[in-house]
Amino acid sequence: MKKFKKIAKWVVLAIIAVIIVAVIGFKIYTQGYYKADMETITAIETRLEASVNSYSDENGTVFLPETSVPKAVIVFYPGGKVEYKAYSGLMYEIASRGYICILPRMPENLAFLRINAVEKITAKYTADVDSVKNLDWYIAGHSLGGVAASLYLEDKIDEYAGIILCASYPNADFSDKDIRLLSIYGENDGVIKADAYENSKAHWPKDSEEYIIAGGIHSYFGCYGIQSGDGTPEISNTEQIAETADMIATWIDD
Repeated sequence: MKKFKKIAKWVVLAIIAVIIVAVIGFKIYTQGYYKADMETITAIETRLEASVNSYSDENGTVFLPETSVPKAVIVFYPGGKVEYKAYSGLMYEIASRGYICILPRMPENLAFLRINAVEKITAKYTADVDSVKNLDWYIAGHSLGGVAASLYLEDKIDEYAGIILCASYPNADFSDKDIRLLSIYGENDGVIKADAYENSKAHWPKDSEEYIIAGGIHSYFGCYGIQSGDGTPEISNTEQIAETADMIATWIDD
């Protein structure tokens, strides 16, 4: 019996040690994230400050068009290991075209850790949410954020009109669903897995559209520099963001 207790004790200690190492390893992994390029974001914000207002709390930021009646609501999930603020430039551009944008803050900069992140924001502002319930809602995301968004949409299919994927693809089957899908990626993207992207098309709904940004790259949907392994851009960061916003606006308005 004493021998058994001794073995059990060492097994428990070994399990605890493995858990501690895993937690430490995860924290080290998540600390190496891409930080927002605030210089570029501030330039976009300054240019559009007359047409867009933004409001932030601990759960994220909401961007509101000020010079037009909102046409739709877009929830945008940031890419993996990218600071959520890095997508503020894109949100300002989209909001300036007449769309309410909700940009959730993700724990450890990983959307997979909170795929229902939008609910953290909307739960605190029920009156504001109710005032735009009559609008079409779209969920969107960049890279791994788009994958997480697709998983969230899978359980909320009746609440959204469609999904917008920036350098991403769905990890859920929407082939028989009555929703819309827009896929946008850069011509010189060096990060997205081409085979996985092409294979995902079997799960796209019938109402799907693909748009390729000439000279664009994976990283330029946000403002955080160029991530490891990406291609060489032939357009500027702000040009890609503006073109993305134009395409999203055109697609929703169709």
